[in-house]
Amino acid sequence: MANEINGVPNNAIHNPINTNKADSQDKVDAKKTGESQTNSAPATDSVKLTENAKQIAALEKRIDDIPEVDQERVEALKKAINSGEYQVDAESIAKKLTQLESLLP
Repeated sequence: MANEINGVPNNAIHNPINTNKADSQDKVDAKKTGESQTNSAPATDSVKLTENAKQIAALEKRIDDIPEVDQERVEALKKAINSGEYQVDAESIAKKLTQLESLLP
């Protein structure tokens, strides 16, 4: 049993009606004459970057080349922690945590 959905009969969903008669007729004519619809030369696309876009691309490349971790700083901190020279300022950390917390909704 077919039910209509929002006024559309069930068979309309599975068998859509082509409302572009000119396009359909062109396809029929092409089939009759054996012509292909790709007679014309393929379109080519091109892109031109502005000088600003080129500079942005160059900067992004430089940023990508920078390591995410400063290995020298990591080694210096490891050395300071292992030797006992690294001092944690608990009060400073607590202040920064409360500042961060105040920014949250």
